[in-house]
Amino acid sequence: MHFTIKLAGLRIEINSIHDEIYKMCKDYLAEGGPADFTVTTSETDIAFECEKSIREAILEHLKPTIYPDPYLETLAVYRKIAVEMLKHDTFLMHGSVVAVSGEAFLFTAPSGTGKTTHTRLWLENIPGAYVVNGDKPLVRVRDGFTEACGTPWAGKEAMNTNVIVPLKAICLLTRGEKNTIREMSFLEAYPHLFQQIYRPTEAETVKKTMELIRRLGESVRIYLLACNMEPEAALVAAEAMMRD
Repeated sequence: MHFTIKLAGLRIEINSIHDEIYKMCKDYLAEGGPADFTVTTSETDIAFECEKSIREAILEHLKPTIYPDPYLETLAVYRKIAVEMLKHDTFLMHGSVVAVSGEAFLFTAPSGTGKTTHTRLWLENIPGAYVVNGDKPLVRVRDGFTEACGTPWAGKEAMNTNVIVPLKAICLLTRGEKNTIREMSFLEAYPHLFQQIYRPTEAETVKKTMELIRRLGESVRIYLLACNMEPEAALVAAEAMMRD
């Protein structure tokens, strides 16, 4: 298939084998015009994603799942997009972004910590809150400010909105018996941020990713939240991070 989408303000031409990716991107389709870059997939790309998922399952002592090729192709497309986006000061981050009153807040943590649960607490307890992306948002770093960008790659819950919102704060989630939040220094947060950002292995792309993380730390506040996944957790986080 041949079609164009728009992510993080850029037009991306996609040439795919299967139509699953077209269906997935229906809310991000763009009208005609020149593309900023092109992504083309092959059977080799799909095979790579299959092998990667099996290898990761084995490393985690899990039974590997054999995913269908159309789904694997969606992963291959986003991987290629993530690499190209670095050239445009934009990176893919594993996390969930919630927006309130024109400002976005990104929650990140290792898988299984409770990002989705905490996101739902914001939706249920913070008036006007909505999800920009629930799993793999794009983050665009400009001179002096940073934006969170919706994408259709949003995890199994598929929570996403086709918007670009100024990113006010990043919150690292941990589990705790009590809900407490504190601001972190960039140096303290850096190792955690580095682990949650998609980074290709080539030296130049790693260098670019590190530069973008540094600029990210200069433009947004970073917090550490210990939470028990009760409604109060969202209220404690929102009170601290929405403060001017």
